[in-house]
Amino acid sequence: MAKKSKHTIEVKFLDLKNKFKAGELSIDEIDNTTTELIAELAVLTTNGINEINGISIDLYKDRTWWIIEKAGLLPEYRDPEDGFEGEGDHDDGEYYNDEGDFESEIDDSKFYE
Repeated sequence: MAKKSKHTIEVKFLDLKNKFKAGELSIDEIDNTTTELIAELAVLTTNGINEINGISIDLYKDRTWWIIEKAGLLPEYRDPEDGFEGEGDHDDGEYYNDEGDFESEIDDSKFYE
């Protein structure tokens, strides 16, 4: 029986995972590789591909996201109530107030058809 060839996503992800765990990548290399993986996964998703050799494409997305989080590539979360120190003299508080400029109702029954 012939061995199933690995998809490029599988190869890239396994290489990234192994090198990340071994500490062999700089933050820039992690950033570039995860960006490439996300872009390729987005294209596959747009083209309707749900699996790669029997593995859910969402699992690759989740695992890539985990590496992004663990590498510290995401900005630190700030609650709007904590303020925006050091970001200039403008007041962003208006953006986060609970009063909207308009009200809109969404008919969510369409989501359950």
